[in-house]
Amino acid sequence: MHWPFAKYVGCGNDFILFDNRQQQFPYDQADLIIQLCDRHQGIGADGIILLELSKVADCRLRIFNADGSEAEMCGNGARCFVKWLKTLGFSQSSFRIETMHRVLQAHLIEDQVQIKMGSPSAIQWNIPFSFEDESFQVHYLDTGVPHVLMFVEEIDDLDLNTLGPYVRYHSLWAPKGTNLTLVEQMSGSHLKIRTYERGVEGETLACGTGATAAALGMAHQRHLKGPLTVETRSGEHLVIDFNSHEETFSSVTMTGPARCVFQGRIELAATVTVDSHLTYSVIF
Repeated sequence: MHWPFAKYVGCGNDFILFDNRQQQFPYDQADLIIQLCDRHQGIGADGIILLELSKVADCRLRIFNADGSEAEMCGNGARCFVKWLKTLGFSQSSFRIETMHRVLQAHLIEDQVQIKMGSPSAIQWNIPFSFEDESFQVHYLDTGVPHVLMFVEEIDDLDLNTLGPYVRYHSLWAPKGTNLTLVEQMSGSHLKIRTYERGVEGETLACGTGATAAALGMAHQRHLKGPLTVETRSGEHLVIDFNSHEETFSSVTMTGPARCVFQGRIELAATVTVDSHLTYSVIF
């Protein structure tokens, strides 16, 4: 079966998008998702996004990480999704989008997309933590997906490829694990981040939920007010705005770019295995 797809990028975070309103995409085939996301033998992406019908919103967004696992949501992916919807005939400039655990509101503002991120949950401040005989204080927020924040003086000094997996699989955040976002304050309202993402199992060029967590965490710990500008690893920027009162945040928004890289069609060929289950392969 030939599937049209689009590849979009938001601040360097890239996604393959498929229209699954007919419920025919084999998203339960983790090996297929892994192959499609492979940057050498597939299309290449940090994840796959599916458009589905929704009973509670304008549409439903499902996202699968490059390792085949399903994620709760994705901020950069949501912005790409909104830009893509406009090419499919959706005429409005505002959307209600169902994700795994929440309904997001999104708005097109000229060439940018603003996502209302909702309020963070499961917040924990000043958690004692050690790594390779060094002691830190880290912070934990769930901004749609879980993030551990580590504030640093020089963001490039730490080896994220070593520290990231250690934090991601640490028993403190078992069993589902966590992302790790390093945060450096460049100036009063300008932050810089690096994120190790679970599911991708590596550093990505941007993370929208990580940028949101970084801005809220820095605002709380250093008494900053929104909006804050967050520079991603790609060099592009996200603007995080919010209201804060004591330990709570409200009206949290993330605004940033998203663009189409290319569109195409790919053949997913089904075969029947000995136990009568369908498997799929990619034919280029």
